[in-house]
Amino acid sequence: MRLPKLAIIIILLPLAVILWYQWSYPDKWGHILYPIEYKGLIIGASKKYSVDPYLISAIIYEESKFNPSSRSKVGAIGLMQIMPDTGRWIAEKQGRRFTVDDLYHPEANIDMGCWYFNFLRAKYKDEKLALAAYNSGDKNVDRWLKAGEHSTVDEMIASIPYKETRTFVQRVLKTKKLYEKHYPGAFKEPPGASKKPVGQ
Repeated sequence: MRLPKLAIIIILLPLAVILWYQWSYPDKWGHILYPIEYKGLIIGASKKYSVDPYLISAIIYEESKFNPSSRSKVGAIGLMQIMPDTGRWIAEKQGRRFTVDDLYHPEANIDMGCWYFNFLRAKYKDEKLALAAYNSGDKNVDRWLKAGEHSTVDEMIASIPYKETRTFVQRVLKTKKLYEKHYPGAFKEPPGASKKPVGQ
């Protein structure tokens, strides 16, 4: 009988420690589950393209878990999981030279991803539709918008035939709220920082 009791203790003790830590240090636990890396790059690119840094952090988390070497089964690369052809198109629009290896570099990947999300948001005038297009491509979103009659954006998102895209939009928005909860004020400009609009 001693062996089963010992096994139970071995199993339950780590669980008890985790629960105690989560209860005692909720902010630190949140930081462990939802880290923010490359904060300076996120701040710079988010300000440059007027996008929400919490949302960009959530996209990076859901796309790559902050792994700059991440490569998906379909070939999307880097922190913000940009397809090479999309990266080439973005670079052309940005007026930058491009090689596929650029997508593995955090600075280039975050800058290009923020530019692309801003482009999609400007096209659709809606954050959720921009997220759907980021995941599945704007041609798909154009087709879904044209094919269906929806009274709200939420209805349109719920009717997307690709489960991956539907859940991507939901997960990113949920993760954004968690980042806002666990990192309040993390992306505020420090005292004395310039308040001039971007581009001036």
